[in-house]
Amino acid sequence: MNKPLLTTIGTHLLRGALFVSLLSASINLISIGQGQSVSGRKSLTDPDTSPNYLRSVNGAKTVVRVHDTVERPQIALPQQNYRLTGTRSPSGEICGVESRAAHGQVAPNTNGGTLNPVAFINPTTVNASGRVAFNSQVNGSDRNQGVFVANSDGTITAIAIGCGGLGGSGDTTSMCGDVSPIGGHFGGFFFGTFFTPDMNDAGDVLFFCDVNGGSSRRALFLYHGASGQIVKVAAIGDPSPIGGTFGAVGPGSLNNNGQVVFLASAVGTTNSNIFMWDNGVVTKVAAVGDPAPGGGTYSLLGTESLGGFQDGTNIPVGPVPDINDSGQIAFRAIVSGGITQRGIVVRTAQVDEWYVKVPDPTPIGGTYFDMQAPSINSAGQIAFFADYHPTPDTTNSGWFAGAPGNWRKVVVFFDPIDGGQCLGLAFSRNPMQTIDAAGNVVFWANLDSNGTADRLVLGLADGNLLIAARRGDPTPIGGTFGSMDAWPAMRSTGTLAR
Repeated sequence: MNKPLLTTIGTHLLRGALFVSLLSASINLISIGQGQSVSGRKSLTDPDTSPNYLRSVNGAKTVVRVHDTVERPQIALPQQNYRLTGTRSPSGEICGVESRAAHGQVAPNTNGGTLNPVAFINPTTVNASGRVAFNSQVNGSDRNQGVFVANSDGTITAIAIGCGGLGGSGDTTSMCGDVSPIGGHFGGFFFGTFFTPDMNDAGDVLFFCDVNGGSSRRALFLYHGASGQIVKVAAIGDPSPIGGTFGAVGPGSLNNNGQVVFLASAVGTTNSNIFMWDNGVVTKVAAVGDPAPGGGTYSLLGTESLGGFQDGTNIPVGPVPDINDSGQIAFRAIVSGGITQRGIVVRTAQVDEWYVKVPDPTPIGGTYFDMQAPSINSAGQIAFFADYHPTPDTTNSGWFAGAPGNWRKVVVFFDPIDGGQCLGLAFSRNPMQTIDAAGNVVFWANLDSNGTADRLVLGLADGNLLIAARRGDPTPIGGTFGSMDAWPAMRSTGTLAR
């Protein structure tokens, strides 16, 4: 059966030490583990008209994980214009695994409830000390959901507890959740890839939920680790710095200075813009209609909106921007009338720059034709998933990393991994940080098209691969790791969460 588990792994690299913590999707155990239907997954609207479902004749089946367990099937061809280099065997070894938190563990501040994190659809984030933030439902209590932190000593801390129906359920009357900073009480939380809480090295936690009886129905909140206080970042109905009010607010990313970048949209539209919160002040980062670098204007920024909730609302969910400790902000943009149709922009000191754009050449030949959300590290390097044309008539996908003038391939479909071949990858998504200060990139891969050969892999800056975890590896509490969530995360020190 399946039992979610939070574990830690210590890994030694040739160049030094790396601490790894894993939040596994599931564990195959004899004991019965309780699962959850993907209740938070509604209809996803993406107005972007890019060719997301391409086919090439005589190709092999590959799978792209888009969010949660949703996949984008495609046919891709092995690239012929670059040379594969052996099997790239792991350059380090796993030296220890420890359990952090598991399904059925007591959930603090819930009157005796127990954790039900459903780890295979709920990613985590991690800070430099190895503390891991995650959303979880709670069994056996009216205070039945919330956001938690698993500490390095194995204890669990409740950051905020809600109650009643899940986020978007339309429940407005349940008042047994924690008191909210905007009045009323925390109500329903949202679960799945899009709503992963973020955490920085100070222990601040960024989270998103509904509120019952407050001044707004829904908001993005920030827990301050030093004081234990929770403050509002942005809420539906708040004034927007570009005029009007926020009709919808979405998730965001957090840096070590406590700055937040997030998505929000105006009343009457599902297309969202990018904003920054800094010590109580919200400012615009980029909005549709703003000038793009090199000419033209931004026509789409936040292209994904999650709808179909029982309360009739929509939430802007992606691609979420990222921000590093220097205040550089990385985001994907789609442009009208410019030097490109789309690409990844990095804002440095209020100046926007195309880091990579269509149809730039990839570092292995061919040209890019689409990119997903970039993560940015303290050195200004980014990591991202992209689709590209190896030749004008073929398509492939993979992960790339670097900065202008110094790009590298991390992995693409059909690359050798751990004695097999890469046939499954996932979109890059924030706030799951994927690149550390040294440029190492963490990613999920599958070695078969049916999704039964999960691997958690570190793509090292020198081009080698380190296998951090395999489906079927033994767990510290018995049994073996089962299916894995496709969005691992890491921090600048190399600490990794899964």
